[in-house]
Formats: sequence, C-alpha cells, structure tokens
Amino acid sequence: MRREILIALLAIITGILAIWGFKFLSGENLFGDDNTYYTIVDNAKEINTATKVLINGYQVGTVTSITPNPDDIRDIKIAFQVKKEIALPNYTKVQLRNEGVMGGKEFELVFDKYCNGSNCAQDGALLECESIGLLGSIITKDDLEPKIQSITSSIDRTIGKLGARGNDTPLDNTIRDLSHTMDNLSSSTARFSSLMNSSAKDLEVTLSNMAVLTESLVNSTGKLSTVLNDVSKLTADMSKISLSETINKSNATIDQAGVSFKALEGTLTDASSTVQELNSLLNSIDSKEGTLGLLLHDKQLHDDLQSTMKNMDLLLQDVRLNPRRYLKVFGKKVPDYELPENDPAQGK
Repeated sequence: MRREILIALLAIITGILAIWGFKFLSGENLFGDDNTYYTIVDNAKEINTATKVLINGYQVGTVTSITPNPDDIRDIKIAFQVKKEIALPNYTKVQLRNEGVMGGKEFELVFDKYCNGSNCAQDGALLECESIGLLGSIITKDDLEPKIQSITSSIDRTIGKLGARGNDTPLDNTIRDLSHTMDNLSSSTARFSSLMNSSAKDLEVTLSNMAVLTESLVNSTGKLSTVLNDVSKLTADMSKISLSETINKSNATIDQAGVSFKALEGTLTDASSTVQELNSLLNSIDSKEGTLGLLLHDKQLHDDLQSTMKNMDLLLQDVRLNPRRYLKVFGKKVPDYELPENDPAQGK
C-alpha cells in the first residue's frame, strides 16, 4: 500500500514538473506574480510565446499568448508578462523589433522612468505598439543622423573637387570638357538669338517681295484662264462648222492664242524683271551704295540730317515768333531786334 502511494506521489510531482517546465519554456512563470500587459500588432510573423520583452536590451519578461483580436480579426492581440518590480508608466510604448539580420522578433519597452503610482499602467493594461524595421533595429535615429551628416559632408566635398584644376583623372577631365561645351552652347545660343533679331527686318522685306511675286503670278493666271476659255470656245465651234471653215477659224484662233501666250510670256518677263530690280535694289541698300543705303548704314549722314531738320525747325519757329527780324530783306526799316525772353534757339 505504501509503495503505491509513493508511486502516485512521484507521478503527481512528475506531472507538475512537466507542466511547470512547459510553461517556463513558454515564458510563463507559474510561481511568480508578474504583471500581464497587452498590445496589438498587425502581423505576428516570427512572434512566439517565448519572444523576449526587453528594456534597453535587458530582458524583463516574455510573451505568454498570441490570439486574434476578437474586436477586429485583422489585429493580433499579444499578451506578455513583465516582472512586478518593473513599474511601467501608462505612456509606455512597445516597439516590435528584429532580433538581428538572421530573423526573430523581440519587444522593447520605451519609457523614460518608472512611474510613482498615480501614472502607472495597471495589470492587464493595453499598451500602444509600433513596428521598427530592420535598419531601425540595428541603428537608432540618434546614431543615424550623425552618420548621414558625415556622409553628406563627404559627398559635398567630393563633388566640390570634381573638375577642379590640378585634378587629371578621366572624370575631372570629362567634367571640365562638359563645362566648356555648355559655355560654348550658351555663347552659340546668344549669337543665334542676336542674328535672328538683326535679320528680322530683312526677313520682313523678303516676305514682302514674295507677296509681290505671288500677286504677279495671280494676275498672270487670269490671262491664262482667258486663253483656256478661247481654246474651249474653239473646240465648240469646230463641232458646228465645216472642216475648211473650222481649219480657217482654228488657224485664226491659234494665232490669237500665240499672241496671248506672247503676252503671257511678256507678263512673266516683266514679273521676273521686277523681282530682279527689287533684288538689285536690296543688294544696293545692303552694300551701302546710294542715298538710301547711306541713310541706313552711315551714322554720320543720319546725324547730319537730324541736325539740319532740327535747325530748320528752329528757323521756322523763330520766323513765326519774330517776323520783324526778317523784314530787312524787303528794304523796310525796322526797329532794332530785341531778344525775346523765351527764344527757342537759346539753350539748344
């Protein structure tokens, strides 16, 4: 009887130890009074009941259960235990991080200091969770910013030295050649724009000449239409008269057509002569020959004409204002000339 009791006690103790070991491996402490907290994640991949809960790398608890959120099946509710002596404030954030490049997940509790009782997170509280990527798990934002600034400064210095004199690497030579090419392109564009601006008037003159030539061709087309009408009339008459009479009239019509063609030829010759004269006139103007060419190209002649017109204007204005100055021309005696107060010739 005593032997059976010992076997039963041994079986009970073995069962208890097996359950405790399973729970211990699952991260749940059956004999402790740890606090249980909850958080919500959208993806529970690589999270299990042994996932660590850390504070700055120090393990303070483990995940105890993973279940879908009954209020929203798209969310996963995570329960985890934290040692009771860890007083978490109610604003604690739970960060889901990667354990390393080989995989695995861990939870990091983020807060500044322990709570003092009034702002503590109660047992069973739901804490806010945020997921941190692989890069964020390896390096923090505070560590990343100085590295980014250092890399940016190095890139700026490297780019600033590209193409500088004294550097004979192929890349530096290419950048200098590209800069020289862009300068040449800018200069060529400026010259082309200046050429277009200076040639605008010549282009207008050319278009005007083209309009005159087109008008001459239109007038000649009217005469050609008259010739075609005469030929059509000839064809109709030939169908109504005898052959001999038709031949006679045809000869007369042909003669008349020859005269019309000669007139047309003369018109085209006149048009061609007109175009040649216009071209000659334009060439003469462009070569600075003749009065018009000098007016367009000789600045001194232009200035002299301006001065002459100005003096003529002053003379006519003075005659209108002071006619007595010019009566001596007709032999009349006039009093001495008095200079008016507002003489237009003064101060010119």
